[in-house]
Amino acid sequence: MDKIVLWGIIAIAALVIGRQLYTHFYNSGQPQHSLKVAVAHKHTREFMGRTSKEKTELPPPRVDYYVRFRPLAGGDEREFQVSEHLYEQLTQEATGTLVFQGSRFIAFEPDETILDND
Repeated sequence: MDKIVLWGIIAIAALVIGRQLYTHFYNSGQPQHSLKVAVAHKHTREFMGRTSKEKTELPPPRVDYYVRFRPLAGGDEREFQVSEHLYEQLTQEATGTLVFQGSRFIAFEPDETILDND
């Protein structure tokens, strides 16, 4: 029974690593594209961390930042995970040039300053 569990864990790990490698090599093989876009939507996703039995405090949640871009010339919106710094700087409906490679976010170059003056 222990061997079945061990092989199951190995198979799952191989699938996860294989998927990550496939995505990496697929994106690397794609050309970079530039697209004039507007910021359509921003949102975050929080993930609670785990703690050991000895610790009573929960670690702070991990936060991932996402921005959805809408092409100005029409077409499907694209959503990418971005850095916290860029997320905080972008405002709704800000326009600029989105640079991406496959499903990988490369950069967002604003048409004008996007710094929020709050």
